Amino acid sequence: MHLIINWEDFLHHHWQKHPVLLKKAISDFINPVSPEELEKLVIEKTLDSQLIQRRHGKCQLVHKPFNGYASLGQRNWSLRVEAINHWHRAAEAFLSLFRVFPDWVTEELTVFFSVPGGGIGSQTKPSDVLVIQGMGRSRWRIGDRGSSPVFDYGQNDFSESIINEGLSSGDMLYIPKGFPHEAISSEATMSYCLNFWTDNSLRMIRNWTESLSDENHRGIEYAPSPDLLLRDDPTEILPQDIRALQDMMSQFLLQKREHLETWFVQEMSQTVYELPKAPAAKVYSVSQVQILLQQGHPLHRLMGLRMLHIGNRYFGTIDGHMLSHVIHDPDFMEQLTLLINKGYWYFQP
Repeated sequence: MHLIINWEDFLHHHWQKHPVLLKKAISDFINPVSPEELEKLVIEKTLDSQLIQRRHGKCQLVHKPFNGYASLGQRNWSLRVEAINHWHRAAEAFLSLFRVFPDWVTEELTVFFSVPGGGIGSQTKPSDVLVIQGMGRSRWRIGDRGSSPVFDYGQNDFSESIINEGLSSGDMLYIPKGFPHEAISSEATMSYCLNFWTDNSLRMIRNWTESLSDENHRGIEYAPSPDLLLRDDPTEILPQDIRALQDMMSQFLLQKREHLETWFVQEMSQTVYELPKAPAAKVYSVSQVQILLQQGHPLHRLMGLRMLHIGNRYFGTIDGHMLSHVIHDPDFMEQLTLLINKGYWYFQP
């Protein structure tokens, strides 16, 4: 499979601006997951999934355990499975096609298996999404931003479409955040949705300041400016008072820049989805890890684990090509052994 996309043109004209349908964006498309594999994974691994049924033209979530396709009939339903890249090696490898985006920006891969008449109900999401059509055909309809401001799975109907097109294998549809959309399948289909990271500034500030408090960082004591001005009205807060407050906060942010970097990379290294468990293994010593690596035993990364760094500071991850240069570095090997013993990296039994 190969992507046939002018990424510079895409980022300049469409990213977080306008939806766009890219026909045959992926050549020689091969489904990373089959419907049978998906069914088996959901049942055996009890993956987080939602069954969506279409009744009287409306899609509804069905709140009952998934026990396989056999009891669902031949029409009007879809199975939605989140973070499939955490549980299926080919799905994780599929994401490598999209590493033009920073790893911390891409969230997870959601897969939909739909039978004829099944699909995705009208919804508006607070994040950008790339829809890649696998097997079969489905019709996607995109409304204009603002016509459905609610961010959820509810029935956010929209009357007019700015895109109303059928997608076939290898087609890709980009939907920026805030654009309502829906889909319906005319046959058995697999659709893959790559979701992108988004967060709220207030929540991020709160989480960062909480991490500062946990580590007993001291703030800057604030007092009125030494350039305090006399004023006719003592009840008035002047613009320069607010500027002094902003300057104090900016000064604190600059002082804590390194902590902010560390916190952000640690946050982005996490995932809200459960990670699979590594194969059972004994606890290794540093010397045992060195010997295994020198003997050529491959080291495998846990699927779904994010690999991020700032400069030469690595967070929860290493890259395989580095090992030959650092295998005799005691600090690095100690950290690597710790990650292996926690199950983030493992030697294949």
